[in-house]
Formats: sequence, structure tokens, C-alpha cells
Amino acid sequence: MNKSPCDILICNGQLVTMDAARTIHSAGAVAVTGSRIVEVGPDTELRARYDAEETIDAEGAIVHPGFIDAHNHIVHTTCRGVFGNIHDVDASTIKFADWKADVTPQDEADATAMAAVEMLHSGFTMFIEPGTLFSTEHAAQAVERVGMRALFAPPYLWDRRETLAAMPGLESPRLMARAPVNRDRVLGLLDAELHRNQDPDALVRGFVFVYGVGTASPELLQAAHALSRANNLPLHLHAGYAPGEGEIYREVTGVSQLVHLHELGVLDQNTVIVHANLLDDDEEAAIRESGCQIVWSPISFFSLGIARTADFRMAERYRRGTPVSLGADGAMDCTPAATMLAAHSAARVCDDPLSPSALLEMQTTNAAAAAGLQAELGSLEPGKRADIVVRSPRAAGSYPANNPVHLLALTLGAGSVETVLVNGKFVLRNGRSTRVDELEISRAVTASVAARAQRLGIDLGPGWPVAEV
Repeated sequence: MNKSPCDILICNGQLVTMDAARTIHSAGAVAVTGSRIVEVGPDTELRARYDAEETIDAEGAIVHPGFIDAHNHIVHTTCRGVFGNIHDVDASTIKFADWKADVTPQDEADATAMAAVEMLHSGFTMFIEPGTLFSTEHAAQAVERVGMRALFAPPYLWDRRETLAAMPGLESPRLMARAPVNRDRVLGLLDAELHRNQDPDALVRGFVFVYGVGTASPELLQAAHALSRANNLPLHLHAGYAPGEGEIYREVTGVSQLVHLHELGVLDQNTVIVHANLLDDDEEAAIRESGCQIVWSPISFFSLGIARTADFRMAERYRRGTPVSLGADGAMDCTPAATMLAAHSAARVCDDPLSPSALLEMQTTNAAAAAGLQAELGSLEPGKRADIVVRSPRAAGSYPANNPVHLLALTLGAGSVETVLVNGKFVLRNGRSTRVDELEISRAVTASVAARAQRLGIDLGPGWPVAEV
């Protein structure tokens, strides 16, 4: 029998496909041509069917679609060791908002490159950046240099500020000067990143993100919704994040935030509510009626100290069919690899567990839907983009190998990845980037953070004596 040609054949892997049937091939293979998956199936069948230019032996390790971080303020990763608690405005000489406002274009490029490499090492091939990059062009170049995917939105689209009183660490005169709370400014910026979507193969694309948590007027919300629908894009916004936010919103408008969104006609299946930690019963009804999506950030849920007091509804939402996806939010005390484990732990603390299979859906298929790219990403299926991760068979947490779903969701963390393809191109091989010098990137971001701390008068020392060389 004549074999069909393909570019790459990944064989001898435990394939967690995330297709509609949730098929797992205990000994499977994936054929890739160009940027697309050609076929997925049993190893013996595909080896017999395809003549590949290059064959990758997974050595029995797990192979899965690239994870998608559905909500990651990418530059916040550089806060590691800077803030113990971003909401405690008395714990540092500056506010978290001041740290965000001080960033330079090169700082953003360095931070983005570092975070992108880290995500590849954790099995992520895409992230959604929710409108907190001032220089999206510098950051986009960093993403493309590393070889990941991302969605970008313009920075800080807000035109009212009453609810920010509930989150004092998130505002400061310095940040407000750089991102003024001004309707004309934000309406003029709404579509600023959509030019990236002209190229269907672009790694960095644009979408519509309004900052939210009550900082958007009806006019801004409706304009953002109209723009997103006209361009077949998701509309994201923060809501139900922190204690006090909802109360202030009701005082100002006379109605709960998500109820108001529903009344305004901006809550529908392509609207994505980020956080949704603290919503009332009327808002919960609005979620059900509208069919909107949720992005949950369990690490933030823990960091806010509300795990024992909030009315936890994520597992209930998932069971009733609300699309729930996962985002690291700000990977300040963790890596994105910790997100599914944090969600598992939060659900256990709240006595409404989420299964490993549910967590994987939240990090793959549901996250692809939150990006509006469910037809392109999120599973290993013919016709989809070849964003494929091969784990290392020697990584800690890889065994016992009888349940790859459990391992992927809960035990395989950062550093467990052997090979990554994005758009059919190798961006990680043998556990190392094929595109960038990882040591150079780590040194650049370390120098960047040190310079920022010096500008702002922050002591980055660990609090213990450090012996000088």
C-alpha cells in the first residue's frame, strides 16, 4: 500500500485527544502537515498509513493539545517576590497599581518572553492577555519570537471608577495618569488590536476586553459588545471579583452587575465573565438565561481569602453546562501549571469537588471557546491547528501511568514537557526552546525587575542576610 506523505508523525504516545468523545489512545499517533493535524489514531495504523519527513517517538509519554490560559495578566509574573499581598496597600512602600504603571515597553517585552517560555515548559501554547499591556507591539514581538499564541486587547478600557474603592491596590494616581478613566479615550481604543486578525495564521490576535468590575458605563459596554459581535469575537470583562465590588455597583446603578449587563443586551453566549467569585442569586439567573461563559482564576480566589466565605458555584455551573475555563490571572506566586491543582483544591475546600476530567476541559476545549477559537484549538482532531504537547516520560509526576487524565490535571507540572509544536512548528524540543536563548531571557527579565524596583524605591531582598560574593 502506498503511504500518504506528512510532515511530522508523533507516535508511541498516550494520546489525550479532548475530542467530543474524549477519546484516549493508549498507544496512539498524530500526523501533521503544515499547520494542521491530518489524522489522529492508533499508532500501528498511522505508522502504516503515513510516510513522515520526521517521526517523533513519544516513548509512551502523554501527548495532548496545548493548554490555553484563558486569563493571564502576563506582566504580573514579574511581581514574584515584590508583593506579599497586592490588596494590602499598607504592606509595601508602593501600590500594586504603581508597579503596573511604571512599566516600560522593554520591561513588557522581557516579562512576556519569560512568561511565554515558562508556559511552554508547562504545556501551554496560548494565553489571553486581558488588557493590561501598554505596549502590545513589543509584547507581541516577544510572543512571536518564543513561538506561542496570544490574544491581546487595548490597555485599561474603563470610563468610571466608583467600584475601584473596593480594590484600592488596583488604582493609583500614577496608573490613572497613564490610563485615564475617560470615555473618549477608551471608545477610540476599542478596536486597536483587531488589525492583527487580518492574517488567519497570526500567532497574536486581537479581541475585545473591557476592564469591568463595574468600571464600564452602559455606553462603553454596548459599544464593546457591538464591536465584538460585528467581528465574531468574544467580549471579556472582570466581574464578581472582590468583596465590596458588587455592593458599590448596586448602590450606583440600583441593580446587580450581571443583571445590568443582561438588561443592556451585552450578556450572551460569546460574553465571557472573568472571576465570577461573588455573585448574587439574580446574577446567577442571568448567567443561566444568557448562556454566557465564565473564566475562573482559582489562584486569585485563594489569594483574596474568600474560599471559606464565598458562595462557591463553579462546580455547579460546570455541571449545568455553563462553559467554565481556567486562567492563572497573575502568576505572581506560582506558574500557570498550578492552576488546575488550585482549582481542584479550592473545590475541595468548598466541598463541591471538580474531577480531573472537568479541569482538563476547562484548560483546553472550554478555554478555546473563551478565545473564540474552538474550531481551531483545544483538541487533537483532524483539521485543527497542530498545537501539540509531548510530555517527558521521565518527568516527576508521570507515574503510575494508568490514568493520564489525573496526571495531566494534577501531578504533571512545570518542567514536565519534552516537545511542543505550535502551528505545526517545533518551539520546544528536548525540553528547550528552539527559538530563543532561555538563559538570556531569564537574565534580561531579572535585570528588568531590578531596575523597576530601583526606580520605585523597593527593596527586593529576601529579608534574610545575603552573603556578598
